Amino acid sequence: MTKWDYGGAIDRHPIEPDEKAIIDNGSVLRVHNIFDPLPAFMRSADMIFVDPPWNLGNLNSFYTKADRDDYQKSFEKFYLRLFECIKEINPRVCYVEIGKEYLAEFIIELKKQYKWVTFYNSTYYHNKKNLCYVIRASNKRKKLPLDGMDEENIIEWICENEDYNCIGDLCMGRGLVGLNAWRNVRRFVGTELNKKRLAVLLERIVNEGGRYDIIKDGDKNGNA
Repeated sequence: MTKWDYGGAIDRHPIEPDEKAIIDNGSVLRVHNIFDPLPAFMRSADMIFVDPPWNLGNLNSFYTKADRDDYQKSFEKFYLRLFECIKEINPRVCYVEIGKEYLAEFIIELKKQYKWVTFYNSTYYHNKKNLCYVIRASNKRKKLPLDGMDEENIIEWICENEDYNCIGDLCMGRGLVGLNAWRNVRRFVGTELNKKRLAVLLERIVNEGGRYDIIKDGDKNGNA
């Protein structure tokens, strides 16, 4: 077992790219490459929180961890596709976490879709030296007490306090967004390139009393 096996959760909670997990509260997860058509269930999200890769090296490291070798040559191509997906989902509120390198570009893209865009200073891994930013975009101005909070605490606050029916995450990872939505008895939808990382979230939900079913999902065109 390597450090990229995430404790072997995938062996206990197997899920493949042609399958999706239906959680007992109606939440849905799927292994998915963002360059493929957006799964239709993602359009049910009326709020998004996404922590995508922050630059090209970071992006390709996730391909390595997912045992893929179809590395990307352009980070711009990736983030433009990300914002294309966000536009297709059209959530009322959109949060995007990013580092300093592409902060300005991400703000510009969100301003193309939303009237009000602001960002909060944040950290990750609860280390003050690990600086990042959480951008909030919506069509209604709202001031929130998020500045200076660690990104994990921001996610917790959002999932507990924002007004939403279903929160979506296009880069679900090991599932902080899904787990915190679950803890607040809220529905979530999410996609993730790496099945081993997605299995971690499934295990966390089961460990907290949840259940799920794996079903075949052969749709490749975002229609079902």
